[in-house]
Order: sequence, then structure tokens, then C-alpha cells
Amino acid sequence: ETLLGDDIENGGYGALVVKYGKVMGKDGFFVGGQGGWIINHALVIGAGGYGLVSQIDFDQDYCSYLGLGYGGLLLEYIISSHKLVHFSVQALIGAGGIGHSQDWYCEEWSDYDGDAFFALEPGANLELNLHKIARVAIGGTYLYVSGVRYRDVCDSDLSGFMAQFMIKFGSF
Repeated sequence: ETLLGDDIENGGYGALVVKYGKVMGKDGFFVGGQGGWIINHALVIGAGGYGLVSQIDFDQDYCSYLGLGYGGLLLEYIISSHKLVHFSVQALIGAGGIGHSQDWYCEEWSDYDGDAFFALEPGANLELNLHKIARVAIGGTYLYVSGVRYRDVCDSDLSGFMAQFMIKFGSF
């Protein structure tokens, strides 16, 4: 058995992803996608991106809400892909952005300056093969951010554990 050689089998997938974690001490939901090229039913090289969809108050005095998103290169290893239930481990390395929208009169929206940061997110998943072309997965990740210099927000306000749910479609 070899990872690379004459008998390489290729595949790929795309996934809808929903994540939950704490953002600035409040409940935050992220929605996004990920996917990539699958080499020999095990190694995935791809990309992922996620955006905060929860309305998190940034400054309650001025009807201000946080904007947050991140994404980057995704590396994943699928363990025993052919089994009905199996595991995968993943790591995303990339960048993100933070900002906020403010409504001075609670009527008109304005976007304000933002900041970029480094993002690293390792994780693990439990996957279930639903069909030849469909899988569902639940898992957990740890989002580590570095370099946040936006108003009173610091790295630890955005870093933390996250739960995730995925629906994958592709050729596995």
C-alpha cells in the first residue's frame, strides 16, 4: 500500500457547514462551506470559509453589531473512509476579518473599518456514510486567532472551542 503511486484514486467533495461557539462571551453561529480534492479516499487538500450569522451586539448604545469571518487552506485525513461510521481529522490555516456595522439612529446602517487576523483551526469529526455520494459529520474544532487589534477586541475574545455539523456531497 502506498499513498502515492500508479494506482491513485481521486475524488472530491463539497460541504455545507454550521458551527457553534462563543464569540466575545456570547453564543455565535457560523455558516459556511468547505471542500477539496480527495486522494486515495484519505487525504483531502482543499479550502473552507465561514461567516458569523448571529447578531452579536458590539456596542449596545449605538445599535452596533459584530461582523466576523475566516477561511483558508483545509487539510483533512479521513480514517477508514469505507466504513459506515468513521473518523476524520482536519486543520484549516488561513486568515479572517473583523468589523462592525453601526446604526446611529437604529434606522440606517453604515459599515466601519475592520481588521485582519491569522486563523488556525484544528478539529476532529465523526462521519456517517448516508449514501455513496453523501455523508454527515459532527465534530469539534478549536479556533485560534492571532493578531486582532480592533477596538477593545482581543485574540481570546474570538478564540475557543466550536461544535460543527456538516453535510458532505461528492465522490469519496
